[in-house]
Amino acid sequence: MSIKVRCKACETVLNVSDQAAGKVVKCKQCGERVRVPVPKGDRPAAMVRPPKEEEHFPGDPLASLDLRSMEDTKRKVCPGCASPVNIDAVECPKCGVTIATGGLSERQRIRHERKGPPPEEFYGAIWSNAWRFLKRHWGYGVRTAMIWSLTLSISLTCLVSLNYYVRTRAVELQASADADKTNITIDGDVLTIKVPKEKSSTVVYDKTHFTTTGQTIQLRAPHLQPFYEPPSAFWIFLTVVFQLGFGGWAWTLAITIAKLTMSGEKAIKRFPMDFFGNLTMGFRFYVWPAVLLMPFLWISGVISIFSPIASGITTCVFMLIPFLVLPAAVIHMTQNYHYRGWLLWWMAKDFFKTIKPCMYIFMLNLFMVFLVPLGVAIAMIVFGSRIIAWLLAQEAMALEWAKANIMNMGEGNFQFMFYQMPLVFTFFFLVFFVICGLMSFPAVFMMRVVGLYGVYFKPDLSLVNEFPDLEPAGFGPRFLAYMIDLIIVSLLGVVGGFVGTLFGLLFMYYGMDSMVFMLEQVARAIASLLLAGFYFASMESGASRATLGKASIGLIVLRDDDKPMPRQQAFGRAASGFVTILTFYIGFLLCLFRADKKAMHDLMSKSKVVWRVEEN
Repeated sequence: MSIKVRCKACETVLNVSDQAAGKVVKCKQCGERVRVPVPKGDRPAAMVRPPKEEEHFPGDPLASLDLRSMEDTKRKVCPGCASPVNIDAVECPKCGVTIATGGLSERQRIRHERKGPPPEEFYGAIWSNAWRFLKRHWGYGVRTAMIWSLTLSISLTCLVSLNYYVRTRAVELQASADADKTNITIDGDVLTIKVPKEKSSTVVYDKTHFTTTGQTIQLRAPHLQPFYEPPSAFWIFLTVVFQLGFGGWAWTLAITIAKLTMSGEKAIKRFPMDFFGNLTMGFRFYVWPAVLLMPFLWISGVISIFSPIASGITTCVFMLIPFLVLPAAVIHMTQNYHYRGWLLWWMAKDFFKTIKPCMYIFMLNLFMVFLVPLGVAIAMIVFGSRIIAWLLAQEAMALEWAKANIMNMGEGNFQFMFYQMPLVFTFFFLVFFVICGLMSFPAVFMMRVVGLYGVYFKPDLSLVNEFPDLEPAGFGPRFLAYMIDLIIVSLLGVVGGFVGTLFGLLFMYYGMDSMVFMLEQVARAIASLLLAGFYFASMESGASRATLGKASIGLIVLRDDDKPMPRQQAFGRAASGFVTILTFYIGFLLCLFRADKKAMHDLMSKSKVVWRVEEN
């Protein structure tokens, strides 16, 4: 006859022999000690002690009070913390004291010393724990597959559209240049137009008439000009946005699951889809490896001068570093202040302190999450030309069928918009849904594993979870935040270049052909500066009180009286920052030597950069 008993740690029902009644057994799933209850029919009758004769004193009002009857025999308390415990409990769930001995077991002693569970239990606990989490949250695996498939499909469809526009537009411009080879010449990346000195001379290029006699105009060559036109900017913008959405969902879900795991919760209560919030997190997803590897990328840049192939191989080797330190970085990102997660020195330090679990997680990621995309990438490298040729043939057959059975859209833009784009998107979505479906469920599993890594190895990580209120930030964190913002400013420079191109077309329309190139560069520089100034001012005076770089590190910008900056003062601070740049950043170095850690533009704008206060 067997006795059924439930493990309180992992909820597993154990069937044990009746000979184990009243003894303690070990759970086969989690290793916890479980006391086996004695069946009611087998329990020995309680021995009744004979009442002890007590001395009675005359006039004592408590003489008839039996203190033994005051004991609550239905409840059991811990000898260590006096908390109520289950009658079958072996250890107190609150303080970990062994009920029978009143002392700590070896496991509980390690837990108390580390303020966490023993690290050697990590490797056995992750499989059962992460598997239960995945079964409970399988819907997030489906949602992840859908979001990844949609964002990647739309992003690649936008790239195909960009390629179509650039290719057709370049052919059109080349045909226009070939129509007048006498007055139009192409030398590398420059197209030169020379208008003859004879009166009434006209040179036509790209449906534009150049009539100023004797004038020489230099423009971009046909293979470059399409990239600087509005349709190209539109498709590039959409490609970047949906790529950010792909990375943002992965980063947001990983941080959420890790934070939930470290807080001891079992289920995600509420996790709404925030598209714009995902874009911000997607920026961190792509920028974090670049900032982390910045010292090594300089090495790759120097090697590229001598051998581009060697530089590419070196960069690929360096890209393994973010994957190795990813568990520690994710745990840093769950804290209030995660600037150390962006610094290679701290990540290397945390990695070597927990090298065994980090390598374990890296191998799990490699074989469970990245094995499928790596296989697809290798297949494309080896058989890419054949696969692309076969796909193009299938596309041509589908277009012919659509023309014959639906409607003949011709060979131009309508055919691409109504036939080719839907075909390309459908193909990409089907392929990515299969690939992402195979990746998403293991990815959710590994996100839980990373969270458990934080639970078991948190004492070994150099986490920063609190700072004194409004403590000024030093040179290192501010420089790191500036490097992150510099990537944003570079992207705004691309937008400024597009604005400069529009002004160049406007100058050409008003007959400023000889100065169009110089005026376009001036317009581009002014537009880039204005966009950068608006970015810094609007973000630092907004609700976040910080740019994306500062917010990623945990910094905010305030006035000297600890109040948020108004918009006017924020624009003044942005202009002061430009003045600091004109000093070759010497003004920025002031924060190294001042006690209040202020730079020159902080003093000029009466503001300061401080660590963010924890807010409820």
